[in-house]
Amino acid sequence: MKKYLCPLGTVLVLALLAAGVYAASSDDSLISLNYLRDTFFPKAVQTGEAVAGETLQGTYDNGMAQLDAAREGISGGSGGSGSYSGTLGQRTWTDGQTIALPTGSSFVMLAGSAAVTHSGAVVDVTAGAEVDSGAALTANHRYLVGEDTAASVVIRSGEALLGVQGGFTPSNGKKQHTPFYDVSQTDWFYDTVGYAYENGLFSGMDANHFAPYATMSRAMLVTVLYRQAGSPAVSGGSSFRDVADGAWYAQAINWSASVGIASGVGDGLFNPEGQITREQAVVMMYNYAAGHLGLNVEEQADLSRFADQERVSGWARPAMTWAVSQGIVGGVSNGSTLTLEPQRSATRAEMATMLRSFREKIL
Repeated sequence: MKKYLCPLGTVLVLALLAAGVYAASSDDSLISLNYLRDTFFPKAVQTGEAVAGETLQGTYDNGMAQLDAAREGISGGSGGSGSYSGTLGQRTWTDGQTIALPTGSSFVMLAGSAAVTHSGAVVDVTAGAEVDSGAALTANHRYLVGEDTAASVVIRSGEALLGVQGGFTPSNGKKQHTPFYDVSQTDWFYDTVGYAYENGLFSGMDANHFAPYATMSRAMLVTVLYRQAGSPAVSGGSSFRDVADGAWYAQAINWSASVGIASGVGDGLFNPEGQITREQAVVMMYNYAAGHLGLNVEEQADLSRFADQERVSGWARPAMTWAVSQGIVGGVSNGSTLTLEPQRSATRAEMATMLRSFREKIL
């Protein structure tokens, strides 16, 4: 308040001072300089400051009332439809949610995937540059919504961690979504990972990460097929030297060996933690369909359109031709070339895709 009062008070004092000087220079003997200095001037200053204070206080109170009303509306008070956050503390958002942000709000992406759209200017404060509308957010960068700008952040991953400071209005996300930060709407495996998760084929590597590019182990795939079969009871101990009876995959591996789905890698070993190749995965599904389900698996496809079809192992060829004929395997596109990549380790995203096709077309 003082910085507003002083200028106005000074003006009033100067005005009164001028009047006093005029009076002192006249012939009016009733006014003395001592009176002006000790009584009149101090009282005039006090009166001026009081008048200015009352005027400014009214203006100040009116402005604060308007700010309080605006803040109440932003924070979800009576008549408000939005929310307000005083800090950038992280919050969990879900797939498909849209967060509307007004001028002055800021936000930071901590985990997951999202994009920002806007009608004016959004600044990446960390990088020191404006952000194009529709651009993906960069992890751990702070963003600020510019003047006269309405912005929206759209969550693209199953879940995301995003901190917002200032006003914001969230929408509802998708009713069904995965909890994964690393699976986004822009990924080719988005739908198949969602299918695998929702149907309990297999879950993530932890609560919030699916690890789509990580490879899948032999034990993982056998366990998926075991669960699809209803997790039948298995009597007796393990027939493989590297499969302990108490291991999480022991029942699944023993069952798969007993019904001819997986026979191990030789020398009494199963190699449960070994990475499964694409052709090994196809053979297991082929054996499941023929041995466990008793289906006819004689249909075969011509593999000549695949540039690397000669690399398919002889023991895996019947299974691969059947899998291609059923649409379980479609090949990998490398520009104008289509390949099977049979001996490459299968990623978790690829296995989610093959298992979805296997489940929908075979089971």
